[in-house]
Amino acid sequence: MTRTLSMDDLTAENKLLREKLRLLENEKEVWRKTQFIANAADQLLTMIDRKYTYESVNQAYCRARGQRHEDVIGKSVAAVWGQTQFDSIIKPKLDHCFAGNVTSSEDWFKFDGRELRCYQVTYNPYRDDSGQVTHAVVVTHDITARKHAEAGMKKANDRLERRVQERTEALEQANNQLRNEIEERKRVEKALRESEDRYRSVSRDMPAMVCRYLPNGDLTFANIRFKNHFQLSDKTLLDFNVFTFIPDNERQRMKNRLQRLRPEKPMVIYEQCTRTEIGDILWRQWTDRALFDEKGHAMEYQSVIIDITEKKNVESKLQQAQKMEAIGTLAGGIAHDFNNLLMGIQGNISLMYLDVNHCHPLYENIHSIEQLVDSGANLTRQLLGFARGGKYVVKPVNLNEVVTETAALFGRTRKSIRIHETYEPNVRMVSADRGQIEQVLINLYLNAWQAMSEKGDLYLETQNVTIDEKFVKPFEINYGDYVRISVTDTGKGIDPTISHRIFDPFFTTKEFGCGSGLGLASVFGIVKNHDGIVDFESHPGRGTTFSVYLPVSQKTSKEPAPAPKGILKGPETILLVDDESYILDIGVKMLEKMGYTVIKASCGNDAIRVFTDFRQKIDLVILDLIMPDIGGGDVFDRLRTIRPDIKVLLASGYSMGDAAAIISRGCNGFIQKPFGMEKLSHAIREVIDNGHHQPAV
Repeated sequence: MTRTLSMDDLTAENKLLREKLRLLENEKEVWRKTQFIANAADQLLTMIDRKYTYESVNQAYCRARGQRHEDVIGKSVAAVWGQTQFDSIIKPKLDHCFAGNVTSSEDWFKFDGRELRCYQVTYNPYRDDSGQVTHAVVVTHDITARKHAEAGMKKANDRLERRVQERTEALEQANNQLRNEIEERKRVEKALRESEDRYRSVSRDMPAMVCRYLPNGDLTFANIRFKNHFQLSDKTLLDFNVFTFIPDNERQRMKNRLQRLRPEKPMVIYEQCTRTEIGDILWRQWTDRALFDEKGHAMEYQSVIIDITEKKNVESKLQQAQKMEAIGTLAGGIAHDFNNLLMGIQGNISLMYLDVNHCHPLYENIHSIEQLVDSGANLTRQLLGFARGGKYVVKPVNLNEVVTETAALFGRTRKSIRIHETYEPNVRMVSADRGQIEQVLINLYLNAWQAMSEKGDLYLETQNVTIDEKFVKPFEINYGDYVRISVTDTGKGIDPTISHRIFDPFFTTKEFGCGSGLGLASVFGIVKNHDGIVDFESHPGRGTTFSVYLPVSQKTSKEPAPAPKGILKGPETILLVDDESYILDIGVKMLEKMGYTVIKASCGNDAIRVFTDFRQKIDLVILDLIMPDIGGGDVFDRLRTIRPDIKVLLASGYSMGDAAAIISRGCNGFIQKPFGMEKLSHAIREVIDNGHHQPAV
């Protein structure tokens, strides 16, 4: 017998069902928010069962495919991507995932009718309550992907609300409909819990901090990385305000950016620079996204924060290296021209010495001029040390010996500095100009002494190291085995605002007249020309460490024979080539005083013409390296074509490093301007008598 419900019974049951409906509405809101996390992500998220069939995909995936959910859900992966891509790329990784393993790779895929693009794909095993792997959660990063609104969910919700509103004809009919809706909501609730568990797994594995917060900054959600970074627990999570950890000078700008977000442009990406309590600089990339209500008002914000400090540091070092290369070219040109001027002065002094003895009243004046020329040459040497590195006579060097000797020399003159030495017992040999490396170390010692206000501790260390490709990338050198020299002081450190300029030539923090600003610039140039690296780490108030890396060498060292003294003469015929008339004139006079027959040429074309006419009479060519019409390298090659056995001595205001290519092709010698008669005479005899010589510097 069917019991007829009274109106009171129906009313009570209706009230109960509506209360359950309200609870389900709340659960629905939780489900919507969870869906928002997944659909707001830039990654393509899919869930694939063990039959290789799509069970779930997010909005980013559909947008990238240009399809709807129903076009993908239930279809096989092979049908969506094509059998070839499925067999060769996707299936092996799915099988590995179904075996319980997390796997990640970068693969090239081609969407239907679209261009070939690269995606980073992570396959995560999803386990049921019994621990069995039932699905693969696939996270695909597409940098061009953008989230669509949760149109599908809103459409389903609108349809559900219309159905509820239409059930008003009779209370019994409404109750029946409500019972059906409750059953439907229970099913949705179960699916929501399963979906939430899956997307929590995705959020946990994301390589970024993710948080959601209200317009006033109160936190509503944070992933594990965010909680760990700010040491938040589930209890303290809701008491945390996002704006509290934003620096004062950036907080208002962030709020302004959020307020400018609109439904048609709901996302903004920007970089933020902060400083830690100990002075370290941190860079983060922020991706802020807004969730709007139906009226276009922002209800909630989501931020994805990625640490890009290492990327910024690499970019900064690369920019610094490129800038130093450009400045070095300019400095080298200045030094070359200045050395040519000094050459004219030094040549005339050498000639004057031939007619002036120690008793002559002008001898001291001439000697003073020569000392000034030496000072000018030292200055250009420092410029060339920065620009070209000043690498002249290269041989295997034991850096322990160089550091020990320079430290002892420095310690005798700076007794207020306590020097601490730690050396690699079996330090490897490096190929270097010992004198130039000594200049590098002395400059670093002096820089440390000045930073410590002339009193403190200086720590010196050598170490065999192997540096990888990632470390050397900004410096454009080879990775491999190096010897590192570390010079650490306990001084005031380097102001971060000027740290990018410390290797610039003529840049100094000293008072006017107290320094040339070429010390660290020459350090940079010398080390760079030795195919090495000079880097530094500094903390204000806690000192600075300069690290010099030089590549190892397997060569053995041979001591050169001592050079003879005095001016050496000869009877040979010499072709002198230089585009500067004053250097050409003084060179002719110097060579004639040494007894040589001199033929001169004022440019490259002139040199080739003269040499062609007198090829058998000429015993030696003194060739300028830089000329306006034909460079010294091309002239050398053409002279050797005309007469392969001709001996050539290169002369230049640049360092030997610039002539290395010509030396390697068989040129007999190199002498750097400015030089006097004695040095020139020795270089000439070495080339003529022996066919080669150690370059004069």
